[in-house]
Amino acid sequence: MNCKICESKCKKKKILTRSNNRLNLFYCKKCDFEYFSHNPKKKLVLNKLNISRLKKAGLQIPSYNEDFNNGLTQSKNYIKKYIKKNDKKKKILEIGCSFGYFLYSLKKKGFSNVYGLEINKVCKNFVNNKLKIPCFTDLKNIKENVLFDKIFLFYSFEYIHDPKDYLKKLFSKLNKKGKIYIITPNKRDVLKDIVPGSNFKNFFYDISSVNYFSKLSFQILAKNLKLKNYSIKTNQGYSLANLFQWYLNKKPMKTNLVGEDKYIEGLIQDIRYSKFQQNNLKKKIISLINSTNHEYKKILSKYNYGNQIIFYIEKR
Repeated sequence: MNCKICESKCKKKKILTRSNNRLNLFYCKKCDFEYFSHNPKKKLVLNKLNISRLKKAGLQIPSYNEDFNNGLTQSKNYIKKYIKKNDKKKKILEIGCSFGYFLYSLKKKGFSNVYGLEINKVCKNFVNNKLKIPCFTDLKNIKENVLFDKIFLFYSFEYIHDPKDYLKKLFSKLNKKGKIYIITPNKRDVLKDIVPGSNFKNFFYDISSVNYFSKLSFQILAKNLKLKNYSIKTNQGYSLANLFQWYLNKKPMKTNLVGEDKYIEGLIQDIRYSKFQQNNLKKKIISLINSTNHEYKKILSKYNYGNQIIFYIEKR
């Protein structure tokens, strides 16, 4: 097999996915990129993703209402980070929009030019019929003369069988000064690579998630596509509490968020509103927990081991 990014010859090894399937994982040393050769599109279309991603990994599949509410919560952070007030008249497209919580949040704030792309039929129909937001199943369904100012891929780029060609097509759908934001898992993960006793390695690979990028992978991808204005960084969304949880329990726990958790925030709230009377001691404990967690995330991001890769592209 040749690398999807640079066409170099790849090596392969048998690995166990979180749903207990054994698959050949292909690895490009030059790009520091790993991938599965199969195309997951058929199962994604038929709404099978959460069976391998959650159910077979021992996690409960959330109800549609629960999923939507969790998505609304996470969308608040995305809007705060990536959306500006003067974006209201701009055309915004989300690839892999699921049930449309991010687009719905924007619509509620007065953004009228929001669009989704979702191959999952259940999700697409919900976005079209319930949210009344235009949602497509393929880039080909979007008129050639329709260009976008911002395109978002929140944890969806890893499911695209041919990421290089797809990113090229996305770039062609941008207006001048348009931007693409990609958030995807980092193959260089502290729990998988540095803490072998966590058992996380047996959970990391999912049969539907066919691409595993590092910062170097995106650097070479950008170079091969001749992109000029971009940035690549890693960010640690999971807390230090998540590391301890995996090390002690050796299995996943429900976080209600993708790529992050609120364990530390919950602990701090519990301490802050406890009936314990020594407020000065409470403040010191909260400060220690906060600063330790912040430093943990900072260190991982600095060494490119943050669990999220954020790839930002601008068309000039």
